[in-house]
Amino acid sequence: MTFKNKYNELEKKFSLPSYEELNNDFEISSIEEEAFLLRAVRRKIAEKLDIYSKIIEQILMPESNQASILECQLFSQEEKNKIYSLFKRIMYFDRMSIETSINETEEKTAEFINKFYKEWNSIKEQLKIIFSELKQGWTKEFNFKEDNNYLG
Repeated sequence: MTFKNKYNELEKKFSLPSYEELNNDFEISSIEEEAFLLRAVRRKIAEKLDIYSKIIEQILMPESNQASILECQLFSQEEKNKIYSLFKRIMYFDRMSIETSINETEEKTAEFINKFYKEWNSIKEQLKIIFSELKQGWTKEFNFKEDNNYLG
């Protein structure tokens, strides 16, 4: 039985998002280990959440490197407040994934996937806006000030 067929069975059993939806956003077709299929799907989701949270964290609390400092300056305080709310949602699901992994069952993992996916489209739309701003920011000229330089 193929990975997709196994997932489709679990999709029906637990009312999960479709294989196509998850594969499009989280590349679940690249999962090779099928013994704990839903765990592997959860880990794929967690990998993306980790990437997004680290980038967002740099906007909110930049390290002393030029990219972080400049990207932080692209957003107003009001925008950073909205970004922080998104960061909290992402971190909630990141921690929920970790909690699920402690004593994992198919039922708990399916519950995580379903709860996460109910909010995913909203999270994704907000991420699109943020990353579009970050990308556009790199087409602008930056005014290098002495206080932007690392003096460590």
